[in-house]
Amino acid sequence: CARDKAVLVLGSATPSIETAWAAENGVYHKAVLRRRSNAHRLPNVLVSDLRQEIKAGNPGLIGEDLRRELTQNLAQGEQSILFLNRRGNSRMLLCGECGYVPECPRCTAALTYHSANGRLMCHYCGYSRPVPEDCPECGGIMKQIGTGTQKVEAELERLFPGTGILRMDADTASGGHETLLARFEKERIPILLGTQMVTKGLDFENVTLVGVLSADLSLYVDHFRAAERTFSLLTQVVGRAGRGGKTGRAVIQTYTPNNDVIQCAANQDYDRFYEGEIRMRELRRCPPFADLFTITVSGLEEGAVLRAAMGVREVLRYLYDGSPGPEVLGPAPAPVLRINSRYRYRLLLVGKNDKTTRDQISRLLKDFAGSRTNRGLHISASCNTSE
Repeated sequence: CARDKAVLVLGSATPSIETAWAAENGVYHKAVLRRRSNAHRLPNVLVSDLRQEIKAGNPGLIGEDLRRELTQNLAQGEQSILFLNRRGNSRMLLCGECGYVPECPRCTAALTYHSANGRLMCHYCGYSRPVPEDCPECGGIMKQIGTGTQKVEAELERLFPGTGILRMDADTASGGHETLLARFEKERIPILLGTQMVTKGLDFENVTLVGVLSADLSLYVDHFRAAERTFSLLTQVVGRAGRGGKTGRAVIQTYTPNNDVIQCAANQDYDRFYEGEIRMRELRRCPPFADLFTITVSGLEEGAVLRAAMGVREVLRYLYDGSPGPEVLGPAPAPVLRINSRYRYRLLLVGKNDKTTRDQISRLLKDFAGSRTNRGLHISASCNTSE
């Protein structure tokens, strides 16, 4: 566009915080569309408190509010989309007597139970093994903890016997998600259950109900974009309802119904979400107010990785000693410390993504790789930029 002097148009119902900040500060020209292109109303959204479901003796995955709306849709011959951002049957198995949890031998992560093939699988390295009949530690009974799309599918079949259900996740979409979506539309399958694949870009006239089974899954993770990603997911998936002539409805199930992010998504209020999030970004020195360089050191021996990461920290502190802006944080274990038998420690450089900083980090990576003391170790750098 710059070369040909063309105009670049960026469009989104949920622009990134950096993009919105650039528009608010005159870096981009801003144009706001307050209505849908077809002038239809936005869906009516109900926030359902899962804590009350548990108090009422309903520990299932489909709350009473969502069950009622699904029943209404089935009676009217309309279609529904259900969203859960976790595939598999259960998050993990747990021994009810000793607390043993089967973990991946190559990663510091619990294995996920998949009922379709009766196996435990690691979603990081692909390791799998059969489900143990009893606890290998004490012989106790293994219980299923957490939930995934396979488990939701089983509960839907129990609640609505004989109802067509189409599951769309990484386990079922190997043949192409377009094929599944074409079936959903052509055969008018009553319920589409899926992960992030069902949240954006779908436009089905007969879909009048969207259900978010657990809005909290992506909200409380260790990443500065957690709130933004959750708001975007919820807003986008709720917008799949009522694309035709009928008014859409949505049910958001959550354990924290008063959370501002969930309330803003339920009200489709991007402006309010942006105002709160931009204040937090400024306080935390996150993009767009600073750039975050993540430097990761990995290797087979944890002690060597940690020592090398501490050495990288000292180099960074020496480079930026006395500078008022940049800040060096860490090292700290990665959210998943070990993947495929390699330990990972991270450092965070809070600063400005300019040529000087990039050159310094590039030189640091080359010096690290060329040092004999770092033989067998790997270093990498990535940047969450404000530009």
